[in-house]
Amino acid sequence: MPRPDKLEAFRQAAGENRSSSQKDDAQKTENSNKEQESKIDFSLYIREPKYTLQDVILTAETRHQVDLMMAELKHQKLIYETWGIGEKHKLDKSLSINFYGPPGTGKTLTAEVIAHALNRKILVVPYQQLESKYVGETPKNISDVFKFATEKNAILFFDEADSFLGKRLENVTQAVDTAVNLTRSVMLTELSKYEGVVIFATNLYSNYDPAFVSRIRRTIKFELPDEEGRVKIWEAQIPEKLPLDSSVDFKYLAKQFDQISGRDIKNAVFQAVVAAAHEDKPDSEKKVTQEHFDKAITEIIDANKAAEKPQPQLVPVNEKVDLPKEQPNALSESTNGKVENPSEPLDTASNN
Repeated sequence: MPRPDKLEAFRQAAGENRSSSQKDDAQKTENSNKEQESKIDFSLYIREPKYTLQDVILTAETRHQVDLMMAELKHQKLIYETWGIGEKHKLDKSLSINFYGPPGTGKTLTAEVIAHALNRKILVVPYQQLESKYVGETPKNISDVFKFATEKNAILFFDEADSFLGKRLENVTQAVDTAVNLTRSVMLTELSKYEGVVIFATNLYSNYDPAFVSRIRRTIKFELPDEEGRVKIWEAQIPEKLPLDSSVDFKYLAKQFDQISGRDIKNAVFQAVVAAAHEDKPDSEKKVTQEHFDKAITEIIDANKAAEKPQPQLVPVNEKVDLPKEQPNALSESTNGKVENPSEPLDTASNN
């Protein structure tokens, strides 16, 4: 039974009468707009890789895991043909890799390193480009991006992969829930069929569906750089032409400011350079000083802290809670309507 057209019913109720030809033209226009909006030009997201392994500074353990991954790529013929591993793993046609860890720790750069090592282009498609407001279009877009990567022999890179690989919904109550599960299922299907290299990157690895985790060949954790790594990152961001004041001490900066990412350091260098260029003096006298770097990284750390979401403080129901005197809690009211002394501890377990 066809669904009633609510918009058409509204128009008729308002006294608007449209001919069948007008309705057909309107439907064609709507379908055309839908097709244009849902079609993605993936050529906009494919590019030549810019970085090599020498350009990325990683912790020792992460670097070791990346080296092992690169070894698999380098010795595929030896492993799968000469040694016969391909005979035992006939369905494992693709090399699926997962990078996880805090933002700014080198996940995207390392994806480009892999593409560069294989002499292939990298196809980077963020989730917001694949997601469609039309039901059923997002799974189609996912299928299309795998097809495009295959045609171009490109490395497929999914950033914010938890959006694609999140846990499937068990209690499906509405159409959008069905669409989410369909998207997850299509991703699983495409991943099992794909014969190239696909890389996922996420800051929220714990959100992955177990079905995806079991299909990923190699998972590599990216961590914030240690002190030695921070020194190297500070130094790597400085071009030879940049005038540095004698006060600049990158070892001090690396020791003084920890729990920062490579991206934080990169941004701090840029802010420090801008601050030095902005000073009211002749260009020939301008230099980047330790104070510039110090202030820049401090501002970035403060901004990071401000952006962090506060963790909710949960109180067990079998413990007592002290209520503030100026704001009596409704739970402290007695059955006769009188409010007890708010300074007296409330046993929340008694309200169960």
